[in-house]
Amino acid sequence: MKSLSYSDFYKSFNTSDNRLPLYGQIELTYSCPIDCIHCYCRNESKEASDASFWKGIIDQIHVLGGLELTFTGGDPLIYKDFPEVYRYAKNKGFLVNIFTSGAAISDKIFDLLEELPPLNIEITLNSLDKDNYERITGKKGAFDAVMKNIRQIKKRGLPLVLKCNGLKENKHEIIEIKKFTEKLLGKGKFKFDSFIFPGLNGAEHPKSHRLTPQEIMAVEANDSDMISERKRNDSTHQSQWFNPDGLYHCNSWFNQYFINPQGILQACHLSKDCSTDLKKSTFKEGFEKFLGLLDLKYTTDSKCITCELKEYCYKCPARASLEGGNAESPVPYYCELARSRKNGM
Repeated sequence: MKSLSYSDFYKSFNTSDNRLPLYGQIELTYSCPIDCIHCYCRNESKEASDASFWKGIIDQIHVLGGLELTFTGGDPLIYKDFPEVYRYAKNKGFLVNIFTSGAAISDKIFDLLEELPPLNIEITLNSLDKDNYERITGKKGAFDAVMKNIRQIKKRGLPLVLKCNGLKENKHEIIEIKKFTEKLLGKGKFKFDSFIFPGLNGAEHPKSHRLTPQEIMAVEANDSDMISERKRNDSTHQSQWFNPDGLYHCNSWFNQYFINPQGILQACHLSKDCSTDLKKSTFKEGFEKFLGLLDLKYTTDSKCITCELKEYCYKCPARASLEGGNAESPVPYYCELARSRKNGM
């Protein structure tokens, strides 16, 4: 019998004839033990749904053929019902990822994860310098706690990935964080995320911390893996153009979904278009509602429609709305980034 990697297995389902909710992210809470300067949800409501609600949603996703879940936040590990919800998802057969700050992991959680290992634990490590890390996270003592928990995860043999955001405050460290990760965990266990968004409530402060397009390209130019990853991401981004004449041209929503702590089903974490309150409607009804994104068209003569940089551009209606309040208008930051990516610098 021929064996398949998980990525190839996933791709075999991800076709236009087979629209299933294969992969989703569930924000269990916006609460977090740290308070990062660039966080897009730091001022959001800390109200969260209870375990019985999430178990019901997991049941509905399971019936529809869901394969992989990511619990995120905020920090899902401090959500009061995390052990119950996590165990339930694992027992249903889901592959489960956990996105966490790594700053607050109890022995009870460690024992649970050792008993029922996740597909991956992803921790954001934005500095190797204690003072700088704590300036970024706004939490004294967080660096020692995170490093202790990283060592504990490795000791227990749990799968770990370390991530780094591109910030003004850590741009001089990004390559060193990658080297640290590879020495600790091996190749392929580091992720670099250069996208920093305004707050979901329109707050501008996160933007002041993000790198310019030129700074992003300069960081990536120092590492052959990052260059390859950028080219791979750009190629994937271009191949996901599903409706090039529509306002929404990506197809990430075709087999993916996102649910916020209040139980609002969205096509992605930034977009409220075609969203559904799962306390009032079924997951299936909400997932089918995403097809409405295909009907959304430009109502203006936006320059984005005929822009020669379109294939390299990561601007979308949701990002544009956050940046300037207008889903159709060009966003200078993304225009500049697209130009840099096309030119390779």
